[in-house]
Amino acid sequence: MKSEKQILNFGKKIIKEEILSIQKMQKNLNLNFSKAINLINATKGNIVFTGVGKSKLILEKTCGTFSSLGISSYVLDANQASHGGLGSLQKNDTLIIASNSGNTNELISILKFAKKYKIKIIGISSNSKSQLAKNSDINIIYPKIKEAGDKNFSLVPTSSSTILTCIGDALAITVAKKRSFKISKFGEHHPHGSIGKSLTPIKELLITGNKIPYVTRDTNFSKILSAISSKRLGCVLVKGNKINKLCIITDGDTARAASKFSNLQKLVASDIMTKNPTFVDEMILAPEALSIMNKKRITVLLVKSKGKFQGLVNIHSIIQFMNK
Repeated sequence: MKSEKQILNFGKKIIKEEILSIQKMQKNLNLNFSKAINLINATKGNIVFTGVGKSKLILEKTCGTFSSLGISSYVLDANQASHGGLGSLQKNDTLIIASNSGNTNELISILKFAKKYKIKIIGISSNSKSQLAKNSDINIIYPKIKEAGDKNFSLVPTSSSTILTCIGDALAITVAKKRSFKISKFGEHHPHGSIGKSLTPIKELLITGNKIPYVTRDTNFSKILSAISSKRLGCVLVKGNKINKLCIITDGDTARAASKFSNLQKLVASDIMTKNPTFVDEMILAPEALSIMNKKRITVLLVKSKGKFQGLVNIHSIIQFMNK
């Protein structure tokens, strides 16, 4: 391949062949997949993944996905299993073993141990007559496929690796769906980095208590300005006549009042306050709160839980948190 176009076309060919392999696998998937989901969901112990070579590497990724979704799991090193690693397996665990051929020597001792102690096995393979298939309680058999590329790459795991990745993702996401997984839980398992920040509920960013300035409906304009500047939130809350009835005055409201009224000393809070400020639930995520602010062109949200006021968040604190 000399030209850039030839290189591009060959790359596209690889991707196309892997897509075709996934499509074959999808058509071949049967109710054993559902049985595997039910077994995983009913497992009282850990989901234990094991494989050799590329299969092990892919299962490490799958195990990471399971863990991030709150499904207790770990990877058992097949090479170390017969040197004491099998001791980590418990009767209430479920084994997920992947091997393209299903006859990998390193897996035999694990299969024997699992059968002896009646540990359930989900086997993933392309060989329905393999040792893995014969010893598994549930088999997910994918069709034999040609690895991507020409004959020089026929032994390089490509399409088969992609298929295993897809099966692992399908298992993880389907179990999570069956368990009514919520996106907020994903955030709990990713407390750091951009994922954790984007999945942080605003209750974690609340400004509460004496950090919030308050005035009454008859507070004069001068004291309103003083209250706003005292806490540096760009707003002040106005206590209403009814319990839990809150109004708000922002620095934008005071600026508009200054340009509209000639005698500011006669103004009181009830003259310039927003009577129905925007309330949101404490469990909405930080990016969603930011989106609401941008859409409504406001800088402050009042936060409630079960109908009761909990505190507030402002646009600057959310942006600062997201960019930290």
